[in-house]
Amino acid sequence: LHGVAPVDYDYALEALAEPLLKERDKGKFRHLGITETAPRDPTQEMLQRAVHEPCWEVAMLAYHMLNQNARQSVFPKTLDRGVGTLLMFVVRRIFSDPAYLRDSIAKLADKGLVPADIASADAPLGFLVHPGGAEDILDAAYRFARHEPGAEVVLFGTGSVAHLERNIASILKPALPKADTDKLSEMFGTLE
Repeated sequence: LHGVAPVDYDYALEALAEPLLKERDKGKFRHLGITETAPRDPTQEMLQRAVHEPCWEVAMLAYHMLNQNARQSVFPKTLDRGVGTLLMFVVRRIFSDPAYLRDSIAKLADKGLVPADIASADAPLGFLVHPGGAEDILDAAYRFARHEPGAEVVLFGTGSVAHLERNIASILKPALPKADTDKLSEMFGTLE
């Protein structure tokens, strides 16, 4: 079930899950999954409920360097129950457009949600790009998500073969250095 808002979760569980499971048992599909609607559910309220129900075998959720909520609220339970995860919004515009990233970080700093010195930097996430670290911010974003415990599949979309190859290359690289992921967690781990 795709894009289930918190307000619709009870209906999805009580009215839709059982008939869908009957179809699964007939061999119509293999696994029943549920996805959040990240823009309308920034705290992942729906998934925090869904991960406790045995009917959902796969979950698609938003997770990226500035949205780490799932580390505490979703991944521990998906790991415990063996629920597969598909990560969306791993890159999106915020990491592919340097001006948009600077503006977004500045707005967060204005609200007191991130340190002001990060917002004043020309490249707020530039500390990730260094020998032994990320090649660039997109590489960092893919590697950050890919190596998070609980991350099963990192989704991305492109119409470009070159982008596809580049994205796959990033996903196949080792994890970012621990100092970098620790800094990302310290700076952005509490954002919603």
